[in-house]
Parts: sequence; C-alpha cells; structure tokens
Amino acid sequence: MNLPVVVDIALGLVFIYLILSLLASEIQELLATLLQWRAKHLRTSIELLVSGGSESEKSDIVNAIQLVQKLYNDPLINTLNQQAKGKIEKHFQEITKNPDKRVIEKQSGPSYLPSETFAITLLDTLKIPQLINHVKHPSEEAKTNLHLILASYKELKKGINDPTSPSYTKIQEIYGDIDQKFIDFVNNELPDEVPNSLIKSLSVIAQRSRIKIGDLTEEVNQLKNEVETWFDRSMDRASGVYKRNAKGVAILIGISVAFLTNTDTFHLVKRLSEDSVIRSTITQSASQRIDYINDEAARRDIEKLLGNASIPIGWQNINQQFELLDTTKSNRVYIRISQVFKLICGWIVSGFAIAMGAPFWFDILNKIINVRNAGPKPVSYTKDQPSQK
Repeated sequence: MNLPVVVDIALGLVFIYLILSLLASEIQELLATLLQWRAKHLRTSIELLVSGGSESEKSDIVNAIQLVQKLYNDPLINTLNQQAKGKIEKHFQEITKNPDKRVIEKQSGPSYLPSETFAITLLDTLKIPQLINHVKHPSEEAKTNLHLILASYKELKKGINDPTSPSYTKIQEIYGDIDQKFIDFVNNELPDEVPNSLIKSLSVIAQRSRIKIGDLTEEVNQLKNEVETWFDRSMDRASGVYKRNAKGVAILIGISVAFLTNTDTFHLVKRLSEDSVIRSTITQSASQRIDYINDEAARRDIEKLLGNASIPIGWQNINQQFELLDTTKSNRVYIRISQVFKLICGWIVSGFAIAMGAPFWFDILNKIINVRNAGPKPVSYTKDQPSQK
C-alpha cells in the first residue's frame, strides 16, 4: 500500500466523519432548542450564584429560586425571553418540566443574559438604590456606607418594628431618622426571599467598592460594575460546565448515529483500502473544497452521496461485516463473537469521532486535501532573466 492510497483512505474516512458530524450537530442543536438546555442551564447557574453554591443551606437554595423568579419577571430580563410558541416545543417543555418547580408560572427564559442587565435587575429587586435614598442624617460615628447598609439588610425587617431591639438602634445609626414612610417601605417593598449568602457576597463586593470610592452614590455605581464582573466570572465557569455536558451528549449522539447508520470504522478502513472505486468516489467528492457546514446545497449533495449503495455505511453492509472466512464449525462461534465485539468497538470509535464535531473534521479535511494536492515547487522564471549556460 503506497502513500497516495493511505492519504486517500484517510481522506475518505475524514469525509464520512464530517458528513455524519453534520447530522449529529443538527440533532444536538434540535434537542437543545426543544428542551431549552441553554436557558435552563443559565437559570440554574444564576440560582447557584445567588444561593452561594450547591452546598448552601436548603433555605438559601429555596430563597434563591424564588428570588431568581423575581429577577426573571423583571421587564429587563422578561423581554429577552424568546420562548418558542409552537405546539411541539410546548409539548417538549411540559414533558421536561421540573416537577419541583411547577409552582413557577414560566419554565422558559433567555439563553443569554448581559451582565449589566443582571446587575441592574438584582440591585433594583433588592431595592438597594431606594434604601440609599432613605439615608437621612445618620450618626457621625457610624459613617454610613454601602457595606453597612448591606450588612444590616437582613436585620431591617426584624428590627424596624421593634424600637427596643438592638437591631433598631443599629438601623437608626445607619439610616438616621426613621419615619413611617421608611417603615412602610421596609415592610412592604423589601423582598423576603433573599439568601444570606447573597447578602454576604454583596457586602464583600461593597467593601471593595468602598476602598475604591468613598461617596455613597458613587459606591452604588461601582457596586454595579463589581456585580457585573462577579456575574461574568461565574458565567465563564458555567459556560465551561455546559460545554463539558454538551460534549458528553455529543458522544452519546455520535454513538447513536454510528449505530443507526452502521458506521463501523474498521469496516470503513477495510473497504476503502480494498475497493478503489469507492475510494475514488469519496475522494472526488471530498476534494471539491465545499463548505459543507454552511452550504445547504452541499448538504443535499451529501444526502445523494449517502444514498449511493457503494458507500460503506448502512445496514446493507452487515453481511460483508459478518462474512465468514473459516466455515469450520469449531471456529464459527468464536469468529462470530469476535466479529460482534469488533463491530461494537467500530461503532464506539466512530461515535467518538463523530462527537469531535463538523468544524474539526472540516479543518482536517482541508489539511489532507492540501497534502494530497501538493506538488513540486515551481521554479521562478521571468522573460527578462538571462539564460544560464
């Protein structure tokens, strides 16, 4: 077997992986859209961010779920939600709905949330800007700042209605004069479902803002910027988790596609190495340098190519895959078992290859074509160049 044949075999193998990867990518994108994987993962990531992580107390997790629902009901975030309206999509949403969250009206949400929108919505839901507006003639010793306001956030509802409590005295030192308007605001406007871990995180962020800026109003703007950074870093980690989960799903889909199309890598290599007609048919199609990822017309040509019986994938090749070379009864059972094991391994190898994705195989395909079409470097020549004797 010479080098050009090896290159053609590799080219044919990569081309088949490419067209099956396109099919697997379409399936995965369809499932992600119907099941709203991105939107659900984003929402779960925000809930973990607000609750302080998966190891937080159960009460904090419950409060985080309710607080995130309030965030999602805010017009700034609600308008980002492009929920599918079709019957099929709604049916899938009902099937995949989390039974623990049926009390929530909407299960859908945006697939992407800008950090600025999150920061503004969070601070507005917690009524932080309104709390600052209620600061009137505070104690000179307290030196009211955003860190103190957030640190005493959980004590407001407990102590505002009890003038004899230490919490009331602390509130008075921070906010100054307490009037009925402020009491009504605390009792009616402040949300109840605020996780303790969220307040602690915001207090730490506010402390950093205080170091950078001293003015109370400017501290709020700096706090918003710090919350945006906090959200972006958390979403970077969440994006990594989503990609790892998506890769696992891609492997399962790849193995399923390999099984349904009976794509056995070992059989592919064997047929491509033995049959020059198949090899030339596939390499001719692969050498056209068509963008199979973005060109829909090219995808239709691929479907026609896959319909060609000579392509070594599909269940019509099962007899060749189980062809017995030794028909003696003593070895027949052993050979069958080894063939089944080899077939399953071929499916698994094909599945992992398909899971690599169409962009990966398209890049490899172009590199192999460049190697295949490479020739000797032409000698530079000009008419004015004098002849050498």
